[in-house]
Amino acid sequence: MALGVRVSDFAIPSIDRRKVLGGILAAIAALGVLQITEPPDRIPVLVAGSALEAGQPLGELDIAVRHVASADGMVVGDSVGDLGEWSLRVPLAEGEPLVASLMQPPELVTSPNVIALSLASKNAVLGRLVAGDKVDVYVTSAASFDSAPTTKLLASGVYIVEAVVSDLSVDRGRVNVLLAVDDELAADLAAASHEGEIDLVRVAP
Repeated sequence: MALGVRVSDFAIPSIDRRKVLGGILAAIAALGVLQITEPPDRIPVLVAGSALEAGQPLGELDIAVRHVASADGMVVGDSVGDLGEWSLRVPLAEGEPLVASLMQPPELVTSPNVIALSLASKNAVLGRLVAGDKVDVYVTSAASFDSAPTTKLLASGVYIVEAVVSDLSVDRGRVNVLLAVDDELAADLAAASHEGEIDLVRVAP
């Protein structure tokens, strides 16, 4: 006896391409609206948690964090971090932001004086010096009829406040540096500038 098997036809629903396309376009439009209305990223900056005095290390002061849309000139970060030994040049009121131009490294606390030197490029690391570098200072005395020139180390680890390679026609290529010094080193450098030739050697951090 033969059995008859009947296979039922399943209806496959038709896809309305216009509806699918409309859904995709609507999703894209929604994403665009979200991107337009999304608030800008907020940047963490350091501010005075209370009234702050000048001259004290930041690590010992009440420093808070505020999030702002623009941090131009401000000290960015969510903690004092490596700036713990830096200090303020001026006092700040509670809530005021820490501004980079109003801060000073610890070297300018221990050596608050600044002296200027203008050196030939070959005597100043070819001008490859920037603020924050430290240099050893050597002076070479001029030779005389009965003695050869001598070179001695005048100072070690002197902090560079600023270094600029001149582009003026009168002294183009010379390296003009500002060094943080105490009273004694200021006198030694002033004397050395008349004694002989000064060389700066950048030291590794």
